[in-house]
Amino acid sequence: MRFIQLLPLLPALAAAQEQVPLGDRVQGWFNKAKSYLPTATPVIPAVEKLVDQKKIQQKTVTQFNLSNWQSLLEPSSEPQDWMVYITGGNKTCSGRCGEADKSFNQSLLLLSADPTSPNLGYLDCESNKVLCSMWAAGCPSVYYFKIPEARLGEDHPVVDLHTVWLNTTGLTSDTIYKIHSEKKYEEIPPYAGPFHPTNSWLAQNGLLVPAGYVLYAVGAVPSWLVMVGISFFSRTVMSRRVGGGARA
Repeated sequence: MRFIQLLPLLPALAAAQEQVPLGDRVQGWFNKAKSYLPTATPVIPAVEKLVDQKKIQQKTVTQFNLSNWQSLLEPSSEPQDWMVYITGGNKTCSGRCGEADKSFNQSLLLLSADPTSPNLGYLDCESNKVLCSMWAAGCPSVYYFKIPEARLGEDHPVVDLHTVWLNTTGLTSDTIYKIHSEKKYEEIPPYAGPFHPTNSWLAQNGLLVPAGYVLYAVGAVPSWLVMVGISFFSRTVMSRRVGGGARA
């Protein structure tokens, strides 16, 4: 019914359409066609942010033992520092070295990233009891050696040794790293005792290794056997005194 009412208007609409320029009509048709197309949301490709992480190569940690310690601490053409971590097991460390070992392992990344860090060493007193006896080394601790340059005519250059005892309470990787980075070892005077690995009279006369074996043997004697020996010795002395008094 409504379509029939619009029929008289068609000629007028056609005439009006003819008055519109062809270009405008084409543009109008194009705009209408665009309106029927679904609007697509532009997809912006995600840009992955690549972080250039410098790969840090972990420094070598040299195991100190009875066969190589002298060559490692020998002066060379350039001065060198050695930071030796000393640890042990249940017998030599009384079970206190677990957290210290963990902190030392975590500090290796910090020390490896520092180009000024010293040579790193590791001494396990559980498997190197004689060497630890020679050095009178306790654990956990850090022995910081400052080895001077070798010079002609100088047989025994002075090697500074700073012994840093590690308090297992609150010990972290930063604590161990700061021994080097903040030169905490300098707060401790150089060791000058009889068991210095290079400077002592025992070391310079070739007696440090034999002394280490003697100390190790004494330490290996069970405590009960020591008590039996002391008891036997005291009884022998007392019997001699009593016998001498009876003769008088």
